[in-house]
Parts: sequence; C-alpha cells; structure tokens
Amino acid sequence: MSWLSLLAFFLEEALVNLRRHGLVTAATVTTVAVTIGVWVLFALEAKAWERLLIWEGQKLERICVFLKPEADEKAASELAEQVQKLPEVVQVRFVHKDEGLKKLQQMFGNAVPLRDLVGHNPLPHALEVTCRSPQEAAQCAAKIKKLPTVDEVTFPAVAVKRYVQMVKSIRWRNHVLSLLLAVIAFILIFNALRVSVYGRRNEIRIMQLVGATVWTVRGPLVVEGLLYGILGAISVLALTKLFLVIAPSTSHSAPYLTGLGSDWIDWRVLLQEIKLDGEFVSQVFLMGIGLSFLSALVAAVRLVRAV
Repeated sequence: MSWLSLLAFFLEEALVNLRRHGLVTAATVTTVAVTIGVWVLFALEAKAWERLLIWEGQKLERICVFLKPEADEKAASELAEQVQKLPEVVQVRFVHKDEGLKKLQQMFGNAVPLRDLVGHNPLPHALEVTCRSPQEAAQCAAKIKKLPTVDEVTFPAVAVKRYVQMVKSIRWRNHVLSLLLAVIAFILIFNALRVSVYGRRNEIRIMQLVGATVWTVRGPLVVEGLLYGILGAISVLALTKLFLVIAPSTSHSAPYLTGLGSDWIDWRVLLQEIKLDGEFVSQVFLMGIGLSFLSALVAAVRLVRAV
C-alpha cells in the first residue's frame, strides 16, 4: 500500500468517524474553536495593551536629576556624560536653572514674578534622563543618585510599580487561562477519540489480527484529531470575518474587562488589532493543528495500545 493510498484510507476513516459521532464532533470542534478564539483574543488584547503601555510608559521613562546648588554648567556637562554611559539610558538633556525657573513660572502663572520674590534664581541645574523602559528607570535612578554632584533624583516610582504589576498581571492571567483551555480541549479531543476507538474496536481487532501495523490503526485517529483542529480554526476565521463585517455598524462602544480591577479597554481597540491577512490565518491554523495534533497523538498511542 502506497503512502498516498494509506493517507486516503486514514482520511476516509476519520471522516466516517466524524459523521458517525456527530454530537461528540460538534462539542469537540466547538471547544477547540473556543480555545483558539480565546488565544486570539488574548493575543489581540496583548497587542492593544502593548500599544497603550508603550504610549503611557514613555511618560514613566524620564528621570529628573537635580544637581547640588554649587554645581556649575561644567559640572552638569561632566555629569551628563557619566549618565549617558549607563546602559539603561537612551538620552540625557541638560536643563539650565533659568529654563527650570521659566517652567516653574508658567506653572504658577505670570501674576507673581518668582525671581522678584527671592531676588535670584534658587533652582539648581538639572538633567532630564530618558531610560529605555519604565522597568529600568528605578535601577537607573538608584545608580545616578550615588554620583557625587547629584542632590536629588525624582521619578514616578508609584506609577512605574503599577505599570510593571499591570504587565505581569496581564501575562500571568493570559498564560493561566490559555493553559486551562488547552487542557479542556485536550481532554475533549481525547474522549472524542476514545468514543471512536470504542465504536471501531472490532474493526481494530481484526486489523491487528491480519497483521496491520500499529500506526495503520492509529493513523485514522491522528487524522481525526487534526480535522478537529482544522474545523475549529475554520470556525474561528469565519466568526472573525463575520465580526469584522458586523462590528463597524455597531454605534455604541462597550468595555472589554481585563480582569485587573477597574482596568478596561474598549472592544473597538481590539478590533483595530485584527488583520485578516495570511499571517493571521496561518497562525490560527497553526494553533488549531498544533493543539489537536498533540492531543490526537497522545490519545492514539494510549488508546490503541489498550485495545
């Protein structure tokens, strides 16, 4: 028997089993589709949050370094060179004390000239330091604070901590729920193949008695599992296409809860992340086929051995 005819036999047997156990097939395909759909949703949400956090994180990457009052422009320039060499630093900008006073004056309004009140500029020179990420801002601030000409270092520590916690929470929640759904899908595919083996137990026994190899018996089960994944992926793509057609006509917005307390993003933000292109289609099929193939392979090895 050639490989082509053997594959045709596997496919024919798998299709017969799918039709024979319609209810089990529908439940398994639905579970696989839900699993893939939730994985896609988590991926889209991660992209949306990544954009949002990058935009918000740019505000948290900046550190303000105040020099000691006696430090002059030369000392500030030397300090800027030292800070620029730190691996966490992207950019350093020198802020003259006159520029700092001007910004402070704008904050309080021009009704009362601050220089006239004190008679001189009391502010020190400063540096605005931009770090590579909010997570590295705290490390960078600790290093800069140890330099001799530095008087004070300020950065939004609470906001950075909240930022890091949010990123970790989203990742952990997605990993846990994805793993849980994968386990559920695995169990359903395993049980669906168990039903197939039970329905074909006499046929399988006869095949073994006439000398059929073990993978000739297992082959239809693996193909059946692959079909569950393919049908689940097609269902997800069809629903995604339907959603893209219907969603723009919806006039009202609705929050999509992230499971992080009061944090939420609008479902329209997720919609903007969907691109039904070749890459998206291939990723959906890879998720479906990968999940179903592993489940079917384990099930085929264990179940056929037990017959």
